[in-house]
Amino acid sequence: MTFKTHKLNELKSFYVQTLGLALLKEQEGSFTVAVGETNLTFIRTEDKDDRPSYHFAFNINESKFKLAKEYVSKRVTLLQEDSQDEFEFTDWNAHAFYFYDPSGNIVEYIARHSIKSISSDEFTNKDILCVSEVGLPVLDVANVASLLQSEVNLPLWRGDGASFQPIGDEHGLFIVVELERKWLPTNDKARIFPITAKMKDNTKPFSVPHLPYQIYI
Repeated sequence: MTFKTHKLNELKSFYVQTLGLALLKEQEGSFTVAVGETNLTFIRTEDKDDRPSYHFAFNINESKFKLAKEYVSKRVTLLQEDSQDEFEFTDWNAHAFYFYDPSGNIVEYIARHSIKSISSDEFTNKDILCVSEVGLPVLDVANVASLLQSEVNLPLWRGDGASFQPIGDEHGLFIVVELERKWLPTNDKARIFPITAKMKDNTKPFSVPHLPYQIYI
C-alpha cells in the first residue's frame, strides 16, 4: 500500500517511534513500515504545494480493542464526535477509534468481531493484522464500484451504492465514497490523491480511469 506525503520525516518518526511499527525499508524520498501483513509505504510528493491526505484503517485483534485504545491514546490524541472517542458499528459488528498522523491522514484502528482472535492480555503491534480499509474518493461511486467488481473481481460489501460503497471483504476494503464526503469522525472532506494498492504478490495493474488509483490484481 503506497501513499504520498508532504511530511515524510515527520511520518517516519510517527509510525516508527510513536506507534512503534517496524521499519522495513528506507530510501531517499520514501520509507516502508510493517502493518501486520501489509507493507505500508509513504513517498514524498514532488509538488511543494501538494498536501496529500487519506483515510485508511488497520484491522486489530478484536479481543484487544480496549487495550489497543489505551496503548494508542497514551501516544496520540484520539478524534472525537459528540464527546465520544470510540465508535460502535453494529451493522459491521465492529468497534473503532481514530486519530490523525502528522500528514493529516485519518488513521483508524478497527476491531471486527467476526474475525475472532486469541492472544495474550497485553496489546502489542503484533495485534495489528493488516491495512484493511483505504478510502477511494471518486466522482461517480456507482460507476467505480461496478468497475472494481468486474475488473478486479471484488464483491460489494454493504454501503448504499450511491455515495458510500465498500468493495471487498473484512480483510480488505476499498471504501469508495463521493468526492468531498466527510470522513468520520471529522469534518475533513474526501479528496483525490495518488494511491497504489498491491493485493498480495499480484503484478498486473488496473488503473481506475481518470483517477490516480492503481490496483495490482
